[in-house]
Amino acid sequence: MRASLAAMLLAALLMATPSAALEIVLREFRGIGQTDTEVFSASSPWVIEWWSRPPTAIDHDPAHLEVYLYDAITNEFLGRVVRHSGIGRGDVLIERGGRFRFRVQGQATNWELRVMQIDEEYAERLRETRRRPERDPRRRFEW
Repeated sequence: MRASLAAMLLAALLMATPSAALEIVLREFRGIGQTDTEVFSASSPWVIEWWSRPPTAIDHDPAHLEVYLYDAITNEFLGRVVRHSGIGRGDVLIERGGRFRFRVQGQATNWELRVMQIDEEYAERLRETRRRPERDPRRRFEW
């Protein structure tokens, strides 16, 4: 009885928000410094959300974050997807599916990466944001 009630409530919520874009967190990675992440899979399109901040509030070293994307099957370097100095956050649209891994190089920074599967509606909104001339072109990466 409870399961069917919960299913009906979920269906009602989904019907009440038909324009809601799909976002599913596939993987999260956190660290300090440099590392290669575990392999993950994602279908096109997907997004990387990233955060970078110094380890302490009194840290005066310049924080720097670079994230490189590799094909996990062939080990092919696919590109640098994040390059940021200082405290910050951003997102990157990726329009290629497959199995991947990141190489993260962080200097004087705590970093977090979130890999999210998105639907085409969400991807189109990100593409529209990218097309705006006032937007920093370094914030998005795609093939």
